[in-house]
Amino acid sequence: MFFAASVLLLSCQESMEERAAREAREVTETKCPMPVADNLYLDSVVFDIPTLTQSQYFRVTGELDNDSLFEVTDSRSLLLNELKNAPTYRTLMKHGVNFRYIYHSTKSPSKVMLELTLTPEDYRL
Repeated sequence: MFFAASVLLLSCQESMEERAAREAREVTETKCPMPVADNLYLDSVVFDIPTLTQSQYFRVTGELDNDSLFEVTDSRSLLLNELKNAPTYRTLMKHGVNFRYIYHSTKSPSKVMLELTLTPEDYRL
């Protein structure tokens, strides 16, 4: 009886990867689309366990829905700085997760304005 109970308890524990995938689903289901800034919305978050990659899908609208703005900014540096300073990502960073950012146009939904992946080599603390 004790063995069965301990096996049941162990099976209920989530790995970091399972928890990240569950939390990504929960954010997407309960909070998205979520305004992030003027003319910028987070549409969904997905965590891919085999590749240890968290993908965040954004939608740009209005003035941001402009190719030239994405060409001018140093998106990698901006996203890296944001990632390093966000305490909510510390655990994922300690586990070597990749962070993928995908920005889609509202005017042309199939158009990817920016796709960028930050790896552990990029954000080492």
